[in-house]
Amino acid sequence: MSRLLWRAATSCWLLVLLAGYQGLQGATSGWSSSPCTADDIRHVVERFINAFNQGDIGQLDRLVSSQQFNWYSTDAPGERFNAQADDRGNLMAYFASRHVQHEHLALNSLDVTFTDARRGGFSFRVTRSADDGLPPTRYIGKGEVQCATVPISVTVWSMARFPWLPIELLPEAAGLALVAAVVGAIVWWRRRRAATPA
Repeated sequence: MSRLLWRAATSCWLLVLLAGYQGLQGATSGWSSSPCTADDIRHVVERFINAFNQGDIGQLDRLVSSQQFNWYSTDAPGERFNAQADDRGNLMAYFASRHVQHEHLALNSLDVTFTDARRGGFSFRVTRSADDGLPPTRYIGKGEVQCATVPISVTVWSMARFPWLPIELLPEAAGLALVAAVVGAIVWWRRRRAATPA
């Protein structure tokens, strides 16, 4: 008889624990058990840039993490550095102010640099432009996305002007050298022809 009671009591405890576990799952349904993938990161970045260009503040508010945000930084115009870059509280107002200036980002390239169970990193190149003194200008940057909570969202976005490199002048220099060679050949040919007796 005692063995039967023990089994009944054990079964009841198991049912209680199972119900509690199911309740816990429901309470934490905002948590994602799936690791970050490269496709997740690309999708979030593309959605972020589209929302930024459209001035969709509601969508931006969902796409920038509220719990794990680290920083959003860029140089002028619309400079955000140091403590200001870390402030999630004023970021939506900042985005709205940049939309007034018709700031636009065109994604040129995106490389996923790492992924794990909770986050992923990426580097990118964009063309940034705005009405307040920024013609289309090449920028490079890096960022991170968190996948631990739903929705997957951006935690880091940092960009700056693409550094000028002397190697970028090689095509122009080669073109100038070719033109100089052709002009030199023509001058030499004309001089030689003028010096030749008729």
